[in-house]
Amino acid sequence: MASQREPTIGVRLWPQVYTIARLRSVPHPFPTLSSGGPPVALIAGHDEVSLLAPEEIVREYAAITERVSTGWRALTLEAVFPPGTVGLLAVAGRVLADVGVPVMVFSSHDTDHFLVPADALGRALAALNQARLERFLAPV
Repeated sequence: MASQREPTIGVRLWPQVYTIARLRSVPHPFPTLSSGGPPVALIAGHDEVSLLAPEEIVREYAAITERVSTGWRALTLEAVFPPGTVGLLAVAGRVLADVGVPVMVFSSHDTDHFLVPADALGRALAALNQARLERFLAPV
């Protein structure tokens, strides 16, 4: 009888260096993006506009940039989580906090993305890979 293996959640490291920028306005035109490319988040609200993107995208908007934080790396959880998933971000945030890694989180419809400082990347990857995030996957 074959043993049933627990599914695993991979953590994808994007090769691009990321910048977090506060902009004076929503960028127009916004660059054409690919759904297969690195994650990009534009957040408008609460009296601010923020862009979390690879540094080459953020550079295109230097004229409307107020502040930047550079040197971030993007990680994506390689799994689909239903929008009603409870506790995943709390667990991931806790394991990163436990190893002293600051994190910026943004979510898409199906998964979650994390920006961590480049100098803390090794600790972040090790912590997320040890976190047993698989328990948040729905049974098949």
